[in-house]
Amino acid sequence: MTIPNWLAGTYVGSGSWYEATGRSQNYRIRHMNRGTDTGFEILFKHDFEDGSVVEANFTMTWTSLNLFSVSTGGKLMGNGYLMDEFCHYHLEVGGAFVAVNLTPVANRLRVFGSSTKNKEGHYVAWSEGLELAKNGD
Repeated sequence: MTIPNWLAGTYVGSGSWYEATGRSQNYRIRHMNRGTDTGFEILFKHDFEDGSVVEANFTMTWTSLNLFSVSTGGKLMGNGYLMDEFCHYHLEVGGAFVAVNLTPVANRLRVFGSSTKNKEGHYVAWSEGLELAKNGD
């Protein structure tokens, strides 16, 4: 199974996170989804307003029709699914449970997610609006 055209590619855009304490912050995103022989990869870099940077690389390996496992650095972290125009995955990292949804909306890739706790221990949710990168982005 390959990944659909709406998901494949390099995307750029912006996002915002919202913490249960009322804090929020904006960030810039470079996000790539690419097919592999056994599934697909999701790689991203978030540059936050406060100067901090978060980068991640997840490997999605098909386990059956529409279902995949999620790993990073060779370690199994969670599971997910890809059905029609909706991709969802969840994973456990650092004692937190993270859920992420990707879907195409009006020629953009929208990403929505949440984590049971951030590094300060608070519930956090985020949304991102991404567009296919043009040459040089």
